Amino acid sequence: MKKASLWLAVLLTAALLLGGCSQGANTDQPDKGADSQAHQEDGGERTIVDLAGNQVVLPPVEKIEHVVIVAPPLVSTYASVVKDTSKLVGATQVALAEANPLILDKLIPNWQRITTTFLTGYASNTEELLKLNPDLILVYGGAQKEGLENVKIPVVDFYIDDQVNETWSVEIDRLMREIFGLSGENSLQKEWDKANEQVAGILAQVKDAPKQKGLMIMSNTGDKITVRGAGTYGDDWLLKSGLENVAGELKGESIEVTMEQIYTWNPDIVYVFRGLPAAQYLGDAIKGQDWSQVQAFKTGRIHDTPRGVMNWGAPCADSPLMIQWLAGKNFPDKFSEAEYKGIIKDYYSRCYGISLTDEQVESILNPNQGMAGK
Repeated sequence: MKKASLWLAVLLTAALLLGGCSQGANTDQPDKGADSQAHQEDGGERTIVDLAGNQVVLPPVEKIEHVVIVAPPLVSTYASVVKDTSKLVGATQVALAEANPLILDKLIPNWQRITTTFLTGYASNTEELLKLNPDLILVYGGAQKEGLENVKIPVVDFYIDDQVNETWSVEIDRLMREIFGLSGENSLQKEWDKANEQVAGILAQVKDAPKQKGLMIMSNTGDKITVRGAGTYGDDWLLKSGLENVAGELKGESIEVTMEQIYTWNPDIVYVFRGLPAAQYLGDAIKGQDWSQVQAFKTGRIHDTPRGVMNWGAPCADSPLMIQWLAGKNFPDKFSEAEYKGIIKDYYSRCYGISLTDEQVESILNPNQGMAGK
């Protein structure tokens, strides 16, 4: 009996020990179903803060299959950062119209298949938008959220209250990398640092010379001329490239002016962002506008802003190239065009992974070539 009792005690102790290990295992390793659900909630979705200060819950990067972009400059940043544009299913027509088609063919080969008809201006037609089955929508400011109020899809706002080209182009690059889980190793800030060093070297050589007067046309339809005044991206371009903005006495992005006002300002250099091409100014072919009285006309210094992946007059993924191009146009004896063309080719190879031909570089720098009488 004693031997039987001893064996019974041993068996009971063993059972208790095994029971205790079993409970410990369950605590540390829950069943696979529970573990999968926890991973999806904790490690799948991400919460980011967009540039407007909103907290946005995003799906896992690998589940972002369809992207819609409402803000025009963001298409260039998407192409630069993400590179695989096959997931870009919807975008504003402005982004594509403001880009160079030869460059779009190389960077966004599906660009002609991207849907643009879901937008009227920047307002989304909700029904048409949902047909695109988007996982993510990228906008700039409240006006571009029209039609998205009741859409249960993450909307990331890239609005920033700062009209500085470097600041915004760098910030949209940073946020785009965060959204798509990409490193900042090749960030746009590094490209800006290179560009700023180049421009600083040019400006140091002319620091004692009188400031040249510059004007950036926002748009010229022939009937109406608007300019870029103080506190705008256009103003920032002119000042950072060593010019005085003659429209700096005005404040705002699209200020209507007359030819008489332009004659009073008499700018040395004119940059044309949108509207009628520079060739029509220089050809004195704009009815009702006599540009021959302006100093910039007399010296042939009226230029279209280049168009690469985007019109360079707006902050975009090509912005470090824009500031160098401006410095070269402002001070042509300090920065040769041949050197600058080499910089463009190196930039596109480094940032986009593509090689540009001489013809493609020319198409960027002279986007409206042959349009003098059109």
